[in-house]
Formats: sequence, structure tokens, C-alpha cells
Amino acid sequence: MNSLTLAILKQAYKGQRDFHAKNQGYVFNLFSDIWTLGYKSNLNLTWTNDLDIDESVFIDLRLAIAHSAKSYASSSLISNCSTLKTIINYLNINDFNAWWLTLDDVYKRQVRNSLYSFCGKDKEYSSSTLIPLYDVAARPLKQKDGSKYILDSHNGSYSEVEHDNILESLRIATTQSLDLDILTTHQFTNLRNIIASQLMIATVRRSTQLRQIKWCDVLPVGQTFQSHKSKNRDWQPITQHLFSDVEQLHLRTFKGKDGEFRYNAEYRSHRLEPNLSILLLRYYHTYQQFLTNQLNEKEIIINTEEMKELMGRLPLLPDQSLFSSPFGSKEMLFRSVSETSEAYHQSSDSISTNIRYLFKKLKVESDRHPLNGVKLANNRWRHTQLTNAAWLGFTPAQIANITGVTIDAVKSYLDLKVKERVKIDKAYAGNHIIKRFDSISIQELQKNEEFILKNEFDVEIGYKRNPANCSSCQSKGGAPMACYPCDNFRPLETANHQQYLDKARRKLEINSQSGHPATVNKLKKIINYIEVTIALCNEKKIPKLEVK
Repeated sequence: MNSLTLAILKQAYKGQRDFHAKNQGYVFNLFSDIWTLGYKSNLNLTWTNDLDIDESVFIDLRLAIAHSAKSYASSSLISNCSTLKTIINYLNINDFNAWWLTLDDVYKRQVRNSLYSFCGKDKEYSSSTLIPLYDVAARPLKQKDGSKYILDSHNGSYSEVEHDNILESLRIATTQSLDLDILTTHQFTNLRNIIASQLMIATVRRSTQLRQIKWCDVLPVGQTFQSHKSKNRDWQPITQHLFSDVEQLHLRTFKGKDGEFRYNAEYRSHRLEPNLSILLLRYYHTYQQFLTNQLNEKEIIINTEEMKELMGRLPLLPDQSLFSSPFGSKEMLFRSVSETSEAYHQSSDSISTNIRYLFKKLKVESDRHPLNGVKLANNRWRHTQLTNAAWLGFTPAQIANITGVTIDAVKSYLDLKVKERVKIDKAYAGNHIIKRFDSISIQELQKNEEFILKNEFDVEIGYKRNPANCSSCQSKGGAPMACYPCDNFRPLETANHQQYLDKARRKLEINSQSGHPATVNKLKKIINYIEVTIALCNEKKIPKLEVK
């Protein structure tokens, strides 16, 4: 469609031109090429101007997208329009039928969902151009086996080894980051990405929910969240934590799929573990100090009470622009943020990208994909937590509560036909420990006393590759028994490892009767690694025959 035809069409059109996005604060014009659907969220429709289609079809498609924007979050609408760009090539029903037969079931579902968003979601308008195509796409597809996807080694739940390695790598990265003086934006954003990962793991919530959190959503247990004075907003969780015998924080989160920013608080607040609470407080003070320094450079001086008020309005996971924006005055700074504003909040895509980048640097090892390693991903973490909960015998309601979804949404996890999700492979354990023996010289480790690991009788058992990594370890098994599966531990070939194998077996026997399944599983892992360690130590003691 050429520019002249388009200009005439705009003038002649008599229907509705202005539409609201799902986020009610944003309005767009039907004929604009860029629709603003939310904070830093735009839909580019320039490509529709270049289509070789009739004027009526052009209007029909634009209206279908506009009405869909009322019901779908911006990220979903952008994704559906991306699929629509391909569907447009097959508007003829015969062409679409032929193309449809070439698609696999995964992409068929994607096409069907996209067509549904423009034909079946909004009762006010349904695209006459796309309805015939949707009738084809709506035919029943082969039932998807949810359990296979959940246990997929690339996209499904993590193995036990991957799970533990993710937590250990993140623990070490957290300790190292907190030991630094945060002087640059790069250092701060690295810490921010670590905190985002910690919160994703602790709350099992998506990036679209994490991005909405402000500091006013973090309170000590015992203090209750209040609903702010804003029309049609309920910010008060129904269930809140009112007592704790140790200092803990609880966190308010908002539902992520309603399309509104900080609109609906989840009915239950999240009680954070004491260690995470302490970490979050340290992050708060680092954040506040770094922001104060940046504002001082702009000659904006804020007193203690003003800073407390300002921090409450700011995002917990801020965009870098917060520290580079040229605020002209203190008043301008306070006008730019409020309890409801999206200013300086990252997008959900940015949070996900930053977490992937963080774990790319951490290089977390995987037992199933040793060459590629593993990264923290929200969907995979959710799969892991829900799979574990099903395996541990949680009720459907308890499993659904973990991720804040309906019972129907966790049905695939309840239908899993496996007793255990993934067991440690002894061959992997063997290869893993062999690398420990060969990678670092024992003579090098013996030079420094702090590298030596001793038992309760002051006898050397092994060595720490990096003593600093052990300082914040909280393994419930206790050293040195719980050290055997750890990458930071190098067993001494001449030490008596049998005593810890016997001890672990006795603990397993006791816990197998009434202990928590997670404890039993952990003990089995320890036993596995000690057995392999003993076998390798014995092998190294056998004199090697010289080949002449």
C-alpha cells in the first residue's frame, strides 16, 4: 500500500481511532505505526504498510490487533504479531491449508494461539480475514505429553547436580560481589543481577513480577503492607507473616499476567529466609549509598528522611538510567517516581537477559551437558521446584501455591510417573572427582595452612581449592562429610575416607525411616561421592607396571 493510498484511507475512515492498551494508562491511535503499550514497551506496525493487501483487509488487521491489545499484555501481543507477520503470507485458505500441513505441533500451537488472540479473545471484534484460517488451526492436535517436556534435559527441570551447582555458583558470586566496594555502575548492576537471581530462586516468580517490586514492598516480618490510596488497586496481601523468632523480611509481589503494573498484589506475602533477608538489607544499604554518591555529584543533597521516602518509591532492581538521568533538582527527582510509577524499572526481558549474562560468566557445570554448562532460567527453575514438590508428596494446592498458579496449571507435575526426577550418575561422579585429583598440585595446596581441611581430631582429610568459598557455606551435613560432592574440595589420597562413608550410611539408615526425603536424597549423594573417592584413592595406591 503506497503512502498516498494510506493517507486517503486515514482521512476517509469513520470508525474508532483511539484505543486503550491493557495497561489503562496508555492510549494509541489505530493508524500510528508505533503503539505505546506500556513503559518502554512499543509495538512496531510499520510492516503492515508494506503489505500488498486491500484497504479493507488492512483496516481489519489493524482493528484485530487493536482489540487484542485490550486483553493481552504487551509482551504477548508483540509475540502474537510477530507470528502474524508469517501468517500474512498465507491469507488464501488453500495456501494456509498447504502451509499448515508442513508445520510441527509446537509451531501449530503457536500459530493457533496467535490467531485466537485476533479472532476469539475479544467479543467486541473478530477479524473476518483471519477467521477462516483460525477454523483450520482450531482442529484438535495430538495431546502434548507434559511430563516429557518437564523432564527435558535442555528446557525442563534441572538435574540434582545442575540444581546444586547453580546454588553454589550463585552463593560464591554473591560473596565475592559483597566484598567489593561498589564504585561504578557496572559493579552495582552486577550485584543487582545477583539479587535478581536470588529472588527468582527464593520466590519462584517470573521476571515480569520481579520487575514490579519497589523497596516499599519489603518489610520486616511483623509489619503489614497497606493498600495505597489509588483507585481500583488492592495492594494488601490477604495472608501476611506477622511473627518470626528471628529477624526476617517478607516481600510483597504482584500478579504478572493481568497486564497492569503493580495492580493486583498476590494474596500471600513471601517470607524470606534469614540469610536472604540479611543479604537484601546489605544490598539496600549499598544501593542507597551508591545512589547518594551519584546525586551528590549532581549537587542534589537529600537528608535521611527524604532518602527513606525516595527509596520506598524506587525499584528494587533498577535500570541503569536511574544513576545517569540529569535530574535538575530534588523536586524533579521526587516528581519522577511514586509508588505506582514505572520510572527506572527494568523490563522483564532485561531482567531475564541480565540473569542469562550473569550465568554465562559463572560457567555452571552440568552433568547432562558438560560442554555447554547450564544457566538459571525462570521456566526451568519453576519446573524443578514443582517436580520436586510432586515427588515429595505435596498436595495439589501446596504445589500450585509454590508458583502462585491454579491447580489445573500444575496437573502435568501431578501426572509424572517417575519415582525420582534425576539421580546422580556414578560415572559422572567418578569423572568429576578425577578432575579434582589432576587439576591442582597437592604440593601447592600444602604450602598454605588455610587450604587444609581437618576433621574433629585435627587429622588432614583434604584441601580447599579456595578457602574463601567455604566461609559462607551452610551445608547441613557438616564438614568434612558434606564436602565430598563439592567442587571446592580435593580429597587427600592417603586419608581415611571410610570413616565418613560409615557415618553417612548410619545417618541414611536413621533418616530413611522418618527423615525428610530431601535429607535422604542429600545423604545418598554424599555416599555416592565418598564411594567413588575411596575407589579412586585405592586405584592410585596400586603400583603401575612399567611397559618396556
